[in-house]
Parts: sequence; C-alpha cells; structure tokens
Amino acid sequence: MHTLRNSRVRAGLAASLCLAMGLSLASCARDSETQDTAAAVSMKTDSSSAAPGDAKNQKTEKATLDTDPAPGGDFSFGPAEAAQADASYLSIEDVRIGSHDGYDRIVFEFGGEGKPGYFIRYEDIPAQQASGKPISVDGSPKLSVDLRGIGYPFDFEKTDYPSGPVRPEKTSGVNEVVGAGTFEGQSQYVVGMKGEKLRYKVFTLSNPTRLVIDFEAK
Repeated sequence: MHTLRNSRVRAGLAASLCLAMGLSLASCARDSETQDTAAAVSMKTDSSSAAPGDAKNQKTEKATLDTDPAPGGDFSFGPAEAAQADASYLSIEDVRIGSHDGYDRIVFEFGGEGKPGYFIRYEDIPAQQASGKPISVDGSPKLSVDLRGIGYPFDFEKTDYPSGPVRPEKTSGVNEVVGAGTFEGQSQYVVGMKGEKLRYKVFTLSNPTRLVIDFEAK
C-alpha cells in the first residue's frame, strides 16, 4: 500500500529524473498514471482536532492493492473467530477495500503492539455493542466484523479510527463498509454485500500488522 507521503516523495524523484533527461513533466505524468492501474479505496483518519464523525475527519484516497497471497484453505460461509495475542494493544490505522482477479479484499491495518483477534459472521441485523442499536450499512446481506485487542483512539493520539462509509467502485461482492465504534477493547465494522452471501477467508499478515478478509468472486 502506498501512503500519501510516499507518493509525494516518488513523484518528486520522478519529476527530477524527467527534467534531467530532457523529458516533459506531462509525458512522465501520463506514464505514471498508466502504471498505477490497480487501485483500492482507503479510509483514513485525521488525528487533528476535528471532532469524531466530522466530514473533514474522513478521507478517501487511492492506494495500490495489497498483493500478499492468501494462505491455503477453503473459503467458507461460516463464522471465523480467533483470540488476540497476549498483551495486544492495537490501533486501527487504515481500512482498504479493493478487487483482485477472482476475489475482493478488505484489509485492516494496525499500529501498536500484538496481533488482533476477531469474530466475523453474517448477521441479519448487526447491532452496535453497548447500545444495541442497529448498524446502518448500504447492502445486504451483512457481514459483521469485530476486531479485538484494540485500544481507544485517544490512547494513540487519534480523534477516531477510520469509519467510512466507503463504497468501492469495482468490487464483485462488497458494496460498502462502515465502522461502528470501539468499546472495551473491541472495534466493530459491518460489510454490506451486493445482494448475496459470498464465501470468505480470514488471515493475518505482518510488517505491517494486517487482518485480511478475501471474498470469493461471484
């Protein structure tokens, strides 16, 4: 995944190289756009003084898709659950949604220490923890994603974690993803699907710490 900061650094280096070779910046820009064809929607949180939920606090940007291969094992409709590693205390840095050949992918990226736990399952009416209120998400059926081992945003000098809503443009089965808050070490997200349940696979990756959900394409 490219960050905005890394993209700006690379753009500056590319511009300097083009000038040194006597090429036009416009020509280099066209080449760069042609090469960056694989893109995902990313939701970011600004850690400034903006209040949680403020429209200015939510960002949407392009990012290169995570290409890490999934481990072996079958896709499934059933629930997936795993405990967090001991002493885990994690922040949610980004949530990315994109499409690969044969599957859609959602990536949760973490900061902090440890390895996240999770409980993921299809639910008719996902409810917000503590309040019990229904969580509104555009799409059906709905996949509930509980991330465990999560600290509160303010412990990581953040106003909030990424919450969206984010609607990717070219995914086969994922319609929208929204966040529903953090309470007592657990953050909630809900995935709205495009009309039918899809089998999925859940796994974690390192450097950086990530939780990945791959959905089998229709």
